[in-house]
Amino acid sequence: MGPKVSIVFSTYNNSECIEKCLESCLKQSYENVDIIIADDGSTDDTTLRIHRLALNARKRIRVLHLPHGERGIARVTAIQEAVQEGAEYLLIIDSDMILEEGMIDHLMEAVKNTEVGAYVIPEEAFTNYRNFFSKVKVFERNIINNAGEDVGKRSIEAARFWKMSAYLSTGGFNAGQISFEEIQPTLRYLEQGGKIKRAVCTRLYHDEKKVLLRELLAKKAYYFTAMDRTLSSESGGFWKALERWYFFRPVLYRKDNIKRYVRHPLLFCGMMFMYGCLSLLGVYGIIKGRITRSTRIVQTEKIK
Repeated sequence: MGPKVSIVFSTYNNSECIEKCLESCLKQSYENVDIIIADDGSTDDTTLRIHRLALNARKRIRVLHLPHGERGIARVTAIQEAVQEGAEYLLIIDSDMILEEGMIDHLMEAVKNTEVGAYVIPEEAFTNYRNFFSKVKVFERNIINNAGEDVGKRSIEAARFWKMSAYLSTGGFNAGQISFEEIQPTLRYLEQGGKIKRAVCTRLYHDEKKVLLRELLAKKAYYFTAMDRTLSSESGGFWKALERWYFFRPVLYRKDNIKRYVRHPLLFCGMMFMYGCLSLLGVYGIIKGRITRSTRIVQTEKIK
């Protein structure tokens, strides 16, 4: 039957995408797969849709009903369940992603007789919405994912398919980091000398849904206020973040991507404007986070 693969993801009020995501998992031809979903306290009909699909599913589905909290907590809980179930491989996705047909077969073939411990899976972004920043976000995501097979130490993509032993060697996700926690196991594994490749043999389809600039900035502003926690909890965290900051990402300057900028100048300008806004928010958020943390330390010392 082959080694066990656990597909894990968290979800929260995502009824718009959850059925397509779960159906793509259930349609995988690889037999020894179970699916572990951590629902982060959804208040819409997300879990109802999951259970409806699970009734007639041939693959094993486990739904973990959690109180609403941070997405990292839900993700870590699902992965811990996979560890307890004895999974040998781990596929970590988001609930707005759709797996390509035969993806796990392709991944299991790629991982045979290799020292590669994890794979970044290229994403093909799409949206059914036609407003400008929805198009910009899709354009930006596809630029980031046009990066070739090798994964360098300045990559900002997270590995999604792991040998379980390789994942555990990194210490896994730190649920308390909140912001940009998804890439940290990938960076640690590379620093340990582990090998990560981009799985050019397959892809994920990523539904960006409707993107409005003000909502995107509000969401990222929250993550940036928590970013100092990530920077302080990782060795050399500040410099790691700086060399991967928006305008410093090597993938942006690939020849293929520059050709895309020329073909789509308005989308390119929109992407640069978005990066500029996010950079300003990031600097403000990091400074604010550090001031808040310093204030708390001072107050704690006074209490002592």
